[in-house]
Amino acid sequence: MARAKSWMLQSVLVMRRDGFTFTEIIVVLGIISILAGIAIPNWNTLLPNYALKSAARQVQSEVHRIKSRAVAENTNFRLKFADTTSTSYTTERYSGGSYQATGENKPLPEGITLASTSDTILGFNSRGMSLDSGSEKTVRLCNIKKGGKNVVLSELGRVRIDDASC
Repeated sequence: MARAKSWMLQSVLVMRRDGFTFTEIIVVLGIISILAGIAIPNWNTLLPNYALKSAARQVQSEVHRIKSRAVAENTNFRLKFADTTSTSYTTERYSGGSYQATGENKPLPEGITLASTSDTILGFNSRGMSLDSGSEKTVRLCNIKKGGKNVVLSELGRVRIDDASC
């Protein structure tokens, strides 16, 4: 009886050493290709939304950065889009009675545009408050699927991201 068990164990171990059969490999490749065929079209529909969220976070982060610089350097700073057709923005510092570009020109992600209803300038004074008291400033970003995000700067310098439509 013990001899029969050891013979059966040896035969199982020998079979496992041989690897996968050709049929098993073909079945696995078929399953992977079916899953990829399902996933790739869905992935392409998600990319514009990811780019939009990324662009909104990028602008929000940049606005927070210039707010910190305004307070640290005790002067006004602003983030400026050239116009509503622009896909990039610059940072400007108030110096000598006018705003001077700091040399930082940053593009938005591909496929992201500025809505025609957007404000093109977001700025802070040396206390970290918005340059435009009395109203909120909004930059509306749009993707190719007509989705949108608003980056809103309140009068007190708070920055938030809201959903929007384009």
